[in-house]
Amino acid sequence: MGGAVTVPEARSNPHLRRFALRTVRVPLGKRVLALAVPDSRRWLREGTWVPDTERGAEPPYWVEIWPASLAVAQLLARKGGLEGARVLDLGCGLGVPGIAASSFGADVTFADREVAALDFAQWNAARVHPGGGESSRQQIDWSADEVEGCFDIVVLADVTYRHLHHGPLRRQLDRCLASAGVVVHADPCRAESTEFLNGLRAQYATVACLRETCAGPRRLVVRLVVASRDPMALAPWQNVFDTDRHSRPVTAPFRSVSGSVAP
Repeated sequence: MGGAVTVPEARSNPHLRRFALRTVRVPLGKRVLALAVPDSRRWLREGTWVPDTERGAEPPYWVEIWPASLAVAQLLARKGGLEGARVLDLGCGLGVPGIAASSFGADVTFADREVAALDFAQWNAARVHPGGGESSRQQIDWSADEVEGCFDIVVLADVTYRHLHHGPLRRQLDRCLASAGVVVHADPCRAESTEFLNGLRAQYATVACLRETCAGPRRLVVRLVVASRDPMALAPWQNVFDTDRHSRPVTAPFRSVSGSVAP
């Protein structure tokens, strides 16, 4: 699925053709999603983002596909049963988890403060599943704005790498997660993310595993944690972890891995 997506097609979109483009292929079990994404190496070399970063803005992390986002996409594929599910990809960047969920019939909302990231996420979602699950977008700064809607699954793929993110993300979850909904969190076992997850355990039950994930030349062990206020909601996710021979279980309290770094 998605094999027809090509760079020439992406160049027909005025929002995407501002970037040098490349195609990446994301394996999801028996499916492969072909996505048009920015050529991040060229974008980073050009350095047009440097002045904003020097003034305190985040570096353009959104132009990369990070291992954590691939790990979530592959987890959603293994889980299945997403038809009609309301999924929020919060701090989505290029939106790989949300695009994967959409390809399995979920109704996905992409949320990010970067307009260009939302352009890529929504365009790719429409291409990999035309006429399927609906996709929408919300341009928000999660520290100041509120996500609109109620969701069955909230994806947090590598977004808890700074302490200042933790409080705002918890407030978003309190507001937008359905009563029996689940949070799917992924990170490469950083100390900051460990702190977020252990704080989450005050109100949420959790199941977790470690899984090696490849993203181009990167090969990282990603920690996957699924959390819910309703412990019964975690049973299907625990079953996915238990039957995956490439994962190993993790028990709370969570611990970081020495050498983990921010994106």
